[in-house]
Amino acid sequence: MRTPVVLENIEEMRRRQGIEDVELRKMIRGLVRGDCVRLTFLTGTGESRAETLLVRITSIRGCSFRGKLASAPASRTRDLRVGTAVVFTTDHIHSLVKGSRPVSIAGHLFDTHAKDLP
Repeated sequence: MRTPVVLENIEEMRRRQGIEDVELRKMIRGLVRGDCVRLTFLTGTGESRAETLLVRITSIRGCSFRGKLASAPASRTRDLRVGTAVVFTTDHIHSLVKGSRPVSIAGHLFDTHAKDLP
């Protein structure tokens, strides 16, 4: 049985810390299908309970997004792998991948700005 994916509500965390990121919200409004964002997946308990991963957007409907995992998680505690479908909202977006689209190598997507290129 698959374990449901739990995403960290980054916007709520920012609010609690008194952080108002107007620029990020503006950039989120400009996202289109094919863009990549980083989401923080809650993977369990303890020190390594969260992992921030790259997700390629496949559809947008208002504040709701669908995407596919574009980077492989280091943690193997969940049923997460490249291509896993993810549903999220603007509240879950940790950051954007600026100025690039993912590169496909051997059927896997890689962020050209990240350290996950083979």
